[in-house]
Amino acid sequence: MIGKIIKPPKQRETGTVIGGILTLLQRCQFYFSLLNFLMMLATFYYTTMRHFIPIPFILFLLAMSALLLFVMIVEYVWLYPSFVAFQVTQAYKRNPLVKDVEELKKEIKEIRKMIEERGRVG
Repeated sequence: MIGKIIKPPKQRETGTVIGGILTLLQRCQFYFSLLNFLMMLATFYYTTMRHFIPIPFILFLLAMSALLLFVMIVEYVWLYPSFVAFQVTQAYKRNPLVKDVEELKKEIKEIRKMIEERGRVG
C-alpha cells in the first residue's frame, strides 16, 4: 500500500568508483577504530589508572590485550555462528532463487519418474 502511495526514486547506474570508495572506507574503519581505542587506553592509563592502581603501562596493555583476546574467543565460539546462521536464514527466506530451485527439483523428479517408466516398458 505504501509503495503505491510513495514511489521510491529510480536507481541510477553510477559505476563502481563510488561503491569501491565506500567499501574501502568501511573496511578501513576497523583499523581507525583500533588506533582510536589504543589511544584512549593510553590516555585512560596516564590520566586515571596509574594513580589508583600503580602498575607499569606494559602490564596494563597486556591485561587489556588478554581481555580483548577473551572477547574475541567468546565472539568466535558463541556469537559469530549464531550471526551467520541468522544471516543465511534471512537470505534464504527472501531469495527469489529458492523458488527457482524448488521448481527445478520438481522438474528433475518428474524427469526421473519418466526415465524409470521408460526403463520398465523397454
